[in-house]
Formats: sequence, C-alpha cells, structure tokens
Amino acid sequence: MGHGSYVSVTELRRIAKDLRIGDGNRFADVGCGRGGPSLWVAARTGAALVGVDIAETALRAGRERADALALSDRATFVTGAFEHLPLDSEDLDGVMSIDALLFTADKAAALRELARVLRPGARLVLTTWDYDRQPDGRPPQLDDHRPLLQDAGFDVDAYEETVDWRGRQYGTTDRLLTMVDALAAESGADPDDIRAGLQEMRTSMDCMRRRVLIVAARRGR
Repeated sequence: MGHGSYVSVTELRRIAKDLRIGDGNRFADVGCGRGGPSLWVAARTGAALVGVDIAETALRAGRERADALALSDRATFVTGAFEHLPLDSEDLDGVMSIDALLFTADKAAALRELARVLRPGARLVLTTWDYDRQPDGRPPQLDDHRPLLQDAGFDVDAYEETVDWRGRQYGTTDRLLTMVDALAAESGADPDDIRAGLQEMRTSMDCMRRRVLIVAARRGR
C-alpha cells in the first residue's frame, strides 16, 4: 500500500483557488507523497511545483507521474521534512499540504518553517486533523492548530471542518479491511501487516475531533 489521503476534487479546487497562484509563481507541497494532488494543482494553475517528502520512493513516483502528465518542466521533487525544508527563506508564493502534518512531532517548528519559506502575504493551504485525545503510536497531536499558526506568523483566513470527513474515512478503511488479501497479493506485503496497519488507523480515527481545511496568510514584516 502506498501513501494516500482523503482529499476530494472539491477540496483540490478550493486549494488551487485559495493558494492564489498562477503562471510565474512557485509553490511547494510538503509531505507530497507521490504528488497526485499537487500535480493536479500545478496543472490547473500553471504554477511551478516543488514536492517535498522524506520518502525517496514516493519522490521517484512523483517524478514519473510528472513525466506522464508532461509537467516535468515545472515540477521538481526533493527530500525534506516539515521541520527542515530544503528551500530558501521567502522563496515561495504558496505552500500546500494534504493530510500530512499529523506525522511531524514538532508542529510548532513545522509551522515556523512553513512561514519561513513563504513570501509575506503568500498563503498556506492544508488539510489535517484536530484531536480530542492522543492516539497510540502517533506523534503528539493538537486539539486546535490556530494558536500555533498565529505564533508562527500566520493570519488564519479559514478554519473549516471538511464535509462528511468521518464517513469517508471510516468507509474507506472498512472497505480496505475487506480487501486485505487482494491488497497483499498486489503489493507483495504480508496480509497480517496490512490488516494491523489498517486496524491501527481505524483506532486512531476514534481520537479525532474533526478534519479541517486551513487557509492562512504569512504576515508581512
């Protein structure tokens, strides 16, 4: 099984619109995985993409997908993490991130780093989760990201619970649990490992308060 997310086409349209980028602009997708959502945004807006992820296998898949979509001339994929981005300060016209911020242990440092690479007034648009309680086996989570966003230098323009997020997440995970053997045959992975991972994911969902779409602007000097 590869990296996935719960992003919808409706959310992608919203992200592309709220980033306010176009031809001649440059944006990053942090925790990009295989690059599907951000390549969609790049194609829709005309902006150049820098995909950032810790997994070289995901970055390689992103490069291959960019080639297949004829976007390799304005899509690059580089190794990096939320807390350590391989980008210059005030280098970007926008940053997006889809369902990935939960994996960083130091969210305050991550948000400061996202602010560092954005030009004043440029926008951060991301999806993530607020938690009611700390799930087992996960980095520390938050019940509300707005205080850390403000401390990092962002003005929060939108903080919205995404539509039917709980139904989509449980429905997807429960369906995958019925397909473990097929997934194992396709991927070559141990079915017990796949099942354990999905069950851990489902248990973690019980700790979630809401899935949010966040739009925030980097404050100027």
